[in-house]
Amino acid sequence: MTQPPPTPSTRPPISVPDLLVALALTALGAALFLGSREIPFGINAVVGPRVFPLIVSVGLTVLGLLLTVSVLRGDRAEPAAEEDTDLTVPVNLASPGIILGGFVLGAAVLTTAGFVIGTAIMYFSVAWAFGERRVGLMAGVALAVALVTYVAFTRGLGLNLPPGVLKGVL
Repeated sequence: MTQPPPTPSTRPPISVPDLLVALALTALGAALFLGSREIPFGINAVVGPRVFPLIVSVGLTVLGLLLTVSVLRGDRAEPAAEEDTDLTVPVNLASPGIILGGFVLGAAVLTTAGFVIGTAIMYFSVAWAFGERRVGLMAGVALAVALVTYVAFTRGLGLNLPPGVLKGVL
């Protein structure tokens, strides 16, 4: 038996975290679309290097718009059955904020301090956001993983990444 659509007074409140995710997905798709339009066509005008980025960016934008409409209608993302989640507890945005801050800081120093230092900052912030407090261990592991990544990308794949302050060492 179908129920009538909810009236404005019985409509559930808009979930702010769900709306933020939907809007961020829409913005990411739009930014990727604008960026992918800067890619040259290449030799073959039908299928060139910009085709797949355009497909992905349009897909992300459409998905983000559909999610935004769904959230504005009152729909919520429900946790999976195996998740131990209490929807009555307020959302804690500290961990995502720490990760975002680490990403922004790491990206800001990437060209001057170098790839290893910039990505180590990003790895460190993720470990801190997940509750690790052994600073020495986190710094060592973050630097080691960033160094392995740098060597794999520069020597293994031939990419040119900024060495920064470690220019003579790497």
